[in-house]
Amino acid sequence: MSYNLRRYLDPTDKYPYDGPLKVEINAERVLALLPESSIERTRDCIQINCGVETGIVILVTPESIEIRLPTVEWTGGAYGPVRSSKFWKRINESKINDEKLGNLLKEALKGRLSEFKTCRYCEKSFPPEHRHSEDVCHGCAERHLGVVH
Repeated sequence: MSYNLRRYLDPTDKYPYDGPLKVEINAERVLALLPESSIERTRDCIQINCGVETGIVILVTPESIEIRLPTVEWTGGAYGPVRSSKFWKRINESKINDEKLGNLLKEALKGRLSEFKTCRYCEKSFPPEHRHSEDVCHGCAERHLGVVH
């Protein structure tokens, strides 16, 4: 693992370095396939965010790579929607080569984009978590259908 990638995976030097950890090696595999991503890190897991609403979320551990799709959770209070993700697929990192991993990441990105539908009123595209029904976004449901969120 290069020094620059190490700085990227652990920018605050929080985790001791005696050589790359398995989680870092697995993250490096994913980052090679999704270079325009951001990273969040804990001791045992690296979260790779590729895109926002139209992207995917990858949780990397020493043993597995979990692919997740972005979503939001709607809270009952004044806070409204909170970013979250939902499970799509988990793979054992040792049982997949980089070509198959790349294909799965492309499939997940394509799957996420297929969730978007056009609102019949404003004609903008929305994911399911921002739609009142299959063809009406939350904003238009309030404006045109009298729905209160």
